[in-house]
Amino acid sequence: MARRNSFGGYEEERFKDKVDIKLQCSICLKVLKDPVQCPNEHYFCRSCIRKCLHENAETCPMCQHHLTEESLTKPPRILTELLDSLMIRCDHENRGCPEFVKLEFLDRHVNSCGYSPTRCTNAGCEVVMNRHEKERHEREQCQFRKIVCDECGEQVIWKSSRVHPCFIRKEMDDLARRLNVVQNDVKDVKSDMTVVKDDVMEVKDEVKQVKLTQEEMEYITNEATERSDWYTGKQKIFVCGGNDGKTRLNSVESYSWPENSWTLEPAMKQVRSSHSSFIHGREIYVSGGWNGTKANDSIETLNVGEEKLEWVESPVTMPLKCRGHKMVCHENSAILTGGLSDDGNVSDGIYEISLDPPHNSKVLTRMPEPRCDHGCEIVNNQVMVAGGMTSKYLKDAKNTVYVYDLNNNECKTLPPLPFAISGVATVSYKGNIILIGGVNEKAETLNSVVMYDVKTGKIKMLPCLNHKRTASAAVITGNVIIAIGGFDFETKTYLNSVEYLDLNTNVWRELSPMTTKRTAATAAMLKPIS
Repeated sequence: MARRNSFGGYEEERFKDKVDIKLQCSICLKVLKDPVQCPNEHYFCRSCIRKCLHENAETCPMCQHHLTEESLTKPPRILTELLDSLMIRCDHENRGCPEFVKLEFLDRHVNSCGYSPTRCTNAGCEVVMNRHEKERHEREQCQFRKIVCDECGEQVIWKSSRVHPCFIRKEMDDLARRLNVVQNDVKDVKSDMTVVKDDVMEVKDEVKQVKLTQEEMEYITNEATERSDWYTGKQKIFVCGGNDGKTRLNSVESYSWPENSWTLEPAMKQVRSSHSSFIHGREIYVSGGWNGTKANDSIETLNVGEEKLEWVESPVTMPLKCRGHKMVCHENSAILTGGLSDDGNVSDGIYEISLDPPHNSKVLTRMPEPRCDHGCEIVNNQVMVAGGMTSKYLKDAKNTVYVYDLNNNECKTLPPLPFAISGVATVSYKGNIILIGGVNEKAETLNSVVMYDVKTGKIKMLPCLNHKRTASAAVITGNVIIAIGGFDFETKTYLNSVEYLDLNTNVWRELSPMTTKRTAATAAMLKPIS
């Protein structure tokens, strides 16, 4: 039972049941650890009384009886047996271990606990993880693990595999192949048009096909450009605010792919969690959110096109103070959907806010139900609202999908999601909204990734995340999705992990973790000044 590697007794909060005051150390007032007694049966932790005797007179602090380390004796067996039978939490509870064990067996459990901190053994890696995660981390997730190139058979470090000649050649070959296929399709269509000139309807169909193919070529080119900008460091991810489990944050950090590292940026003027952000021009707009006491309606901006980065209070404000809302940008306006106010009311409004003076706002429509902690994207001039809650309680999570058409001012209900979900991160991709992670009505954190086709309502399940995460942030560049931070309800874990999915390979891979654990943060990706 003795545990001599730390000073003082056990915190009473670690025990399953209330502990009798008779089992407390008379010095530190905690539950006895490695107990000893004076001749008059006053009980102390061994570390407490040793320190007391060294720093003060050689007397018992309770009865003033002359006392030395040599005259300390073991307490009665009935006391040690009572202590040994107490049910205590594992030392690694804060790392996720849920176990209660008898104090008698605590050392044995801690020494073999799967949640004990363990350092990666791959050279160059300084990641510390739970013991049960070590094998998978070293085999599948570590940036410094060695992999064998399929092309040349050479062993390379995974972190530098993106710049390995075989990988670069394969990426370029694949892009060239896709472009060649599209160009050949265009040639075939043009050839068919010259053959069927006598059939007007058929010619029209071919013309439409040519147009579609040209659009596809443009999309592929843009997709490749965006991916290249990220890989070369021309684009950065900015992550703003959130909650680290202890406090709400105003800190901001950015990620650069070439260095695979995070850098602290100037902090926002206000702490914010459960806020929303969007990009307009070269500026990141951050709106609303909760500071731990109340929600607000303020908006501040960061212009990444300027040499000196500094957050500025915007003259634009939201029409209501809320958190758990979503804002997206459309032309020179911001679209606000839903939100939870301090009095517990959830908004059903979709608002338009002008980003140009005089910054007026107006209600565009009302959704069939109120929404907070939902997903929201603009897809083909339509505002998509997916999932979310009708109150601040998880039991009220929904699977419904609403769409507001900005062209004809019409709000409709689309086919539902496969399950109720809130706290979900979203990105848009080729006419789809992609929903990442989240939590269901049973407070089960999810690692699912759902692709929802806005036109048809059809659903495709993409590969699951490596980590369950809700209230995470997400961005997309080209066809690469990046999921950032979040929270796991089941393990009560705040995350700083970052992972990405290349839709060409359909495998989630790990990036360097953020400097700070963040849930309910926002993320934006854009080009800083060169």
